[in-house]
Amino acid sequence: MIPIVLASRSQNRIEILRREGVVFEAIEAPIDDAAQAPSGIVQENAMRIARMKAQSVLEAFTQRCQGKVILAADTICEMAGFAMGKPQSLDEARSMLELALSGAHSVVTGVCILHRGHEWTFFDQARVTMDAVSHEQLEKYLASELWRGRAGGYDISQRLRDGWRVHCEGDPDTVAGLPWRRVQEFLLRVEKEFQ
Repeated sequence: MIPIVLASRSQNRIEILRREGVVFEAIEAPIDDAAQAPSGIVQENAMRIARMKAQSVLEAFTQRCQGKVILAADTICEMAGFAMGKPQSLDEARSMLELALSGAHSVVTGVCILHRGHEWTFFDQARVTMDAVSHEQLEKYLASELWRGRAGGYDISQRLRDGWRVHCEGDPDTVAGLPWRRVQEFLLRVEKEFQ
C-alpha cells in the first residue's frame, strides 16, 4: 500500500491504522477544527472539515507528503437536531452527554483522501444509543476530563471499557473517528489507479 500521511494526532485514528497494519505518519493538521463550528448539513460539514485538514497538511508539509496519500477525517455528532463537535467546556460536555444519554443520536465521520492532485471525499454514518447512567457515574466521567477532544464528549471504546452500555448501529470505527472499511475501499482504489 502507498505510504500514508494521517492528517491527525487522534489516538483513535492512530490505533485503527495500527490495528490494520498500515504504514503511516501522523501529522496534526495546522487548523483549529474546534473553530469550525458545525452548522447546516452534518454530512457536508464533516466532509468540508476533513478536506480542510487534508489540504492544510499538504500545504504546510509538501515535502513530507511527496508521493504519499493524505488521509484526513472529521467526526460530528447530531443530537436532538443539533450538530455537536468537541465540547469546549465542562458545561458543554455535560449538555452533550445528557443529550446523548436521553436518546439515539447519529455520528457522522467525513473523510478526505488526497493523492497526486486527486481527491476522494465521502462520509459514513452510524447510530448510537446509550443506556442511562447514574448521576455519580456521569459526574465521575466529567471530572476525569476524558471528554476533552472527543466529538459529542465521549469515546465509544472508552465508555464500553468503563461499563457504559453503548449500542451502535453501523460501523463502530465510524463512531471512533475513522470508518476503516470504507477508507480501505478507497485506499485500494487509489493503489490500483497509481501503481
